[in-house]
Amino acid sequence: MPVDSEQFARIMAQLREELPSLADELSQEVRQGRVASEQRLKQEGEYEARASRLAEAELPPLGKTDIAVLPYTDEERIELVRSALLTMAETMYASRKALLDLTVEREMETTIRFGDPELEPPTYLDLKAETERARIARRTVRELLSDETDVIAEVQ
Repeated sequence: MPVDSEQFARIMAQLREELPSLADELSQEVRQGRVASEQRLKQEGEYEARASRLAEAELPPLGKTDIAVLPYTDEERIELVRSALLTMAETMYASRKALLDLTVEREMETTIRFGDPELEPPTYLDLKAETERARIARRTVRELLSDETDVIAEVQ
C-alpha cells in the first residue's frame, strides 16, 4: 500500500498530542531533508535534473565529494517515524532494565522516592513495574511496526 502525505500528516498530528518532543524532532528532520552524495543522486535519478539546474544558474557542477540535500519521500518520512518509535521503545526498556539490574545487583531498594517529605508528599517509582511496562510497550511497538511501513498507518 503506497504511503501519501495525508497519512504522514495524520500520524504527526497524533504524535504531537501524545509525544510532542518526538514530533518536534521528526518535523525538524523532515524539514532539513536528507543528505545525498553525487553517487546517490545518480542512483536515484536526481543527478541530471540537479546538474541541469546548476548549469542554468551558472554554478559549478556537483563533484564526487559534494553533497546535496533532498526532501524525504513519503515512504522515507513514514520510515523515520517508525524507526524513531522503535528506537524509543527499545531505549525505554533498556534504560529501565539496566537501572533495575543495577539496583538488584547492589541490593538497593527497587522503589525510588522523589521529593522532600517535609515539603510535599513524596512520589514513588517502582522500577520493577516500570521495567515491565516498558517491556510490554516495546513488545507492542515491535509487533505494530515490525512489518512493512504501511503498518504504521493502522496504529491510528
